Amino acid sequence: MNRILKFLFSLAVVLFLVACSNASSSADDETPVMSSSSSDEDQVLLSTTVKKDGIDMLSFGSLNLDVAADSFLAVFELGDIVTVMVDGYDTLEVPVVPDYDAVSPGELLLRVVSGKPHVTLGINFGQLAVALGIAENAPAGSEYPYRLKDVKLPIEVNVALKDKGGFKENLEMLEYQNYGLVMDNYPELSVADFANFREIATTGMGKGVLYRSSSPIDPVDGRNTYADSLAKAAKVATFINLTDTDKGAKAYEGFDKSYYATQKVVYLSLPASFTTNLFKEGLVKGLRFMIENEAPYLVHCQMGKDRAGFVSAVLEALMGASAEEVEKDYVKTYDNYYNVVHGKQQRLTESQLDWFQALIVRNMKMAYSDAGVDIEDFENVDLAKATEQYLEKLGLSQKEIADLKARLK
Repeated sequence: MNRILKFLFSLAVVLFLVACSNASSSADDETPVMSSSSSDEDQVLLSTTVKKDGIDMLSFGSLNLDVAADSFLAVFELGDIVTVMVDGYDTLEVPVVPDYDAVSPGELLLRVVSGKPHVTLGINFGQLAVALGIAENAPAGSEYPYRLKDVKLPIEVNVALKDKGGFKENLEMLEYQNYGLVMDNYPELSVADFANFREIATTGMGKGVLYRSSSPIDPVDGRNTYADSLAKAAKVATFINLTDTDKGAKAYEGFDKSYYATQKVVYLSLPASFTTNLFKEGLVKGLRFMIENEAPYLVHCQMGKDRAGFVSAVLEALMGASAEEVEKDYVKTYDNYYNVVHGKQQRLTESQLDWFQALIVRNMKMAYSDAGVDIEDFENVDLAKATEQYLEKLGLSQKEIADLKARLK
């Protein structure tokens, strides 16, 4: 009897999804129809293809799947973890999320927004189509940054349930990632905390040598003038700008009158995707700039959270910081920025801080592993030695690494 009920349920889902698909599309015989079945473990399976229009693929390196979001959500839910089998390319485990920022930089996702005619398979701050070998960088001067490689269309995609609700806790954490633009939103914070400006004083780091902050020049988060004034008070001589181009930075209102504009700056314009060649090459360029110029240094991106957080953690680890020191410095930014409710900040709980703290561990493991350096046992590994190996893999010579350490002492 149970087998009959399961069969009837599966058949009902098939008919419902076909109806949804027909209702949400035009009478185009080439439009793939999503189908459904059940495995022995009662995991629903959807079959579709990569959309042929390819605009998101060519512009951003993501893959749009030819299934309406609402039809997809009739089977899966936001917060599920699914297995996505891209025929001929790879099989991936990804969370079903409403937006890119639901995952860390460099992580996979399946973006599903109700009402959209498709769902998107991608990498936060990355190019999945390029990573899979479906697309490649286009020649300079092309209409789009990416182009299709010699691929056979259509590309079939199957989606199966891996872990029902396995990512829901992560989505719940998004509720705390709201922040304010004025100091009045943060009655308990100092000016420095509001600007996310602080000296890095972990083990091995010289006193007054390295600082991190939100952007001292970008006004979008309302913190730039505070960060710039604090950098001046700290006599920062060299800025490592991870987020802007030279032209973009100088276009900000008030740039010409800032302390920042009078000092040495390297503009790197890096993605918050730490395994990409663009990020790795930019990191090496930034560290060489530090070697060539005098301290005090300040590392920043826009919020001073992802890119600045990662680079700060690498430098802390290089100089001998413990895993606990790296984690605590990283999570302080989240405690400084987040959880503004009805115009006032409510401090994050210990469990929330623990969750955000785990981000830097995951990001460092991912980046180091990509370079061939194992730090899986993060709490016990020799982080200083592993970081030297990581930087050497990225292209710094042993002498350059020694010179960088000498600068930071």
